[in-house]
Parts: sequence; structure tokens; C-alpha cells
Amino acid sequence: MIEVEVRSKVEDFSQLKKELSHIGARFVKSERQVDRMFAHPAFMDKEDKPIDGGFVARMREIDDKTSFEFKEIIRKGGGIELQSELSDLDAGLRLLEKTGWKEGFIVSKIREIYKYKDFEIALDTVEKLGKYIEIEMMVDSKDKKDAARAECAALLNELSPGSVIEHRKYGDMMQDTKNKEDK
Repeated sequence: MIEVEVRSKVEDFSQLKKELSHIGARFVKSERQVDRMFAHPAFMDKEDKPIDGGFVARMREIDDKTSFEFKEIIRKGGGIELQSELSDLDAGLRLLEKTGWKEGFIVSKIREIYKYKDFEIALDTVEKLGKYIEIEMMVDSKDKKDAARAECAALLNELSPGSVIEHRKYGDMMQDTKNKEDK
């Protein structure tokens, strides 16, 4: 499956929650996600950001479960995403280390998840970055990506008129923050 998403920075969630209720979106759950992000030198640029078409590895902790993921980075579309539950965190870390992957940073967020039709809508409070709305749709082929992205953008505009789509991934934003802190 291919994940297609749009995101936008927002000031607060109160109006968005009213709009979600108005269109009939269903609240699913709230969860804390802690993502340990890993990069491989073959997929990095001079600012330590993944190149478009490159991959990142992520270990995501949600409650007491950990998943191991590889994500293709396509900033203006959607990329391949492979995910599996990880039963041994240390073994996963050793695997990444032995194959040349380096831990870059941690993205920690509180995510409120809503479902509406074929969309997953997330209201994210991301440490060091702020509040964001993310609208996601999964498609089964690359030829459906543009249409799905347009649908996600249209829903964003309906829920939050005038919102500006943020093309950077949370990882890019966090790397920019880390690069500024390191100077």
C-alpha cells in the first residue's frame, strides 16, 4: 500500500474538532507515539535529510508495542511503507547498526485519530514543532496517488480553509530544528 498525506500547521484544535464533528468524522483514539528515526548515508543529503526517493527506518513505540518500519520519502506524494511488529527492540537496533543505519533524532507526539470515509485524520501535538493536522489516505497503486492527494487537500481546505500544506515530513522539520541547535 502507498500512503498519501497532507499536513498543515495549526494554532489550536478547537475549531477543527467542531468541523470534524460537523462532517461526521468518528473519533478513534488518542495515543502517544515516540518515533526513533534512523538514516543511512546512501539516502542522505548534505543537511542530513533523506533524499527524495530515499528511505528512512523508524522504530515507533505506541503504548507497549513497538513497530519497525521502512518508509520511502516522497515529500509531494506518497511512498512505499513497510511495517512489522518488533518483538525485540535490542535486536532491531543491532540490525540497523550492523547495516550502517544511524539514529538521528526522536519525534514524540500526542496523536488524536479520526476516521472519515477513506481518510484517517490526525491532530498531532509534536514536541518542539507544535500542532498539526494530517490527512492520510492509502492507495494500492502509484497511478492513484495524485487523485488521493487532491482529495486529502480538498478535505483539509474544507476543515481548515486557507491552510497551507507543509510539504516537509516531521523528520525534515525535526532535522532542521536539530541543525539549528547544533550551530
